[in-house]
Amino acid sequence: MSKGSLYRTDENCVIAFSGGRTSAYMLRKVLDAYDGCLPENIKVCFANTGKEMPETLDFVRDCAKKWNIDIVWLETYAEEAPKDHKTKVIFNVKTVTYDTAARNGEPFLALMKARDLAPNPVARFCTKDLKSIPIRDYLLSIGWEMPYVGFVGIRADEERRASKLHGTTCTGQERYLPLWLDGITKQDVSSYWSNNEFDLNLPNNNGVTDWGNCDLCFLKAASKKLAIIRERPDLADWWIYAESQMNKQKGAGAFFRADHPSYADMKIIATSQQTFDFGIDGSIPCFCGD
Repeated sequence: MSKGSLYRTDENCVIAFSGGRTSAYMLRKVLDAYDGCLPENIKVCFANTGKEMPETLDFVRDCAKKWNIDIVWLETYAEEAPKDHKTKVIFNVKTVTYDTAARNGEPFLALMKARDLAPNPVARFCTKDLKSIPIRDYLLSIGWEMPYVGFVGIRADEERRASKLHGTTCTGQERYLPLWLDGITKQDVSSYWSNNEFDLNLPNNNGVTDWGNCDLCFLKAASKKLAIIRERPDLADWWIYAESQMNKQKGAGAFFRADHPSYADMKIIATSQQTFDFGIDGSIPCFCGD
């Protein structure tokens, strides 16, 4: 099998574009496999939570313009369902554009209020509800049937994640990991963007974008969140407000992490130059890729 064939498919296929360097690199490889023009059976979707960095939105826009492709921007606004409804939450999915996309966490906060719960490492419903579901509902609305192929940007240096996800089906997608199969590592991705005419304008930490995905995602290591807040204290404000809107009678369910300080406390630590021992401190990978 040639390398190029890893990035081709005759089935209906969605490229879940997170807005990061790895998924953009995967998109470029698919484009190259089709001589720069995607066939009708492949769609590119970006699901916006409203908490991505502005640079991420700029990058998604730039990829579409510079590579002359259509990227479908999606957002989902959840609301609590009536008591007699078959599900607890109703998801209202809409298409948006770079100009109209939410930039203040509106989809994310609507989801938390509808579920009356903050997502956390045990109940990581935000990725499914804000990314997988809007992509699924959009594709069903244009006549696709489930399951369809989903190209996911997970690399060869993410072996544990890759081996668990490749070939599995979730929310309508049969996950396919071409970068993993191709042996692509974060060094390959970093090298490509270092030599490209444009790039994601966020720090590249040895192939990892610490500021990627949601700016202060609860899955990031506490030390990474603290470092980001030190540089941009204002980014903590939305997360502080979101936690304040939760029902405190839910206890730990009112906070994103029970094993980390609250965002309010982290802002105090960061802005007062206090130190805090986080012990063994590592990020938890978010399913949406880089």
